[in-house]
Amino acid sequence: MNRKRLRQIEKCAEDSLRMFDLYSEPIDVSALAKNLNLNIIYHDLAEDISGLLITNLGQSTIGVNSNNIEFRQRFTIAHEIGHYLLEHQREGVFIDKPSNLFTIVYRDQNSSTGEFLQEREANAFAAALLMPRELVNLAIKNTKFNFEDDQVDVIQCLAIKFKVSSQAMGFRLANLDLLW
Repeated sequence: MNRKRLRQIEKCAEDSLRMFDLYSEPIDVSALAKNLNLNIIYHDLAEDISGLLITNLGQSTIGVNSNNIEFRQRFTIAHEIGHYLLEHQREGVFIDKPSNLFTIVYRDQNSSTGEFLQEREANAFAAALLMPRELVNLAIKNTKFNFEDDQVDVIQCLAIKFKVSSQAMGFRLANLDLLW
């Protein structure tokens, strides 16, 4: 993914938050989904599926694996919102009868490796949505860290503040060139 596309994705995420007055941490992804008229359902999905986006007759629903921890569920919702707002098109999986077709955009083991461009874009969107550049910079500036104390983990502290995993925050800080 080139830098121009990444800037477009960052802007799309930020604009979505500002449009619905959700630009404060931790980001309320459920409220954003609701404002976008996206339903969220939690379901016991297969272990290798974090979530899916189902579109039927113009109405989209995000399915979230109820077995995942909250941080993973939040990232999944943000990821699926990314697919929706970035208007990703995929070949569908048809469920039920031909008169009741569902197009599914799903997360699987390949998506976590970033193998597919749309998955990488949806991951970039989710990171920008959950950890907006400006809010991350502000959190770093306004949080007092004791760098001499081995107990303090800056990434962990920021991850808790934004309700994301330490791994997601670490990647985001690296991508924002904020790791020192």
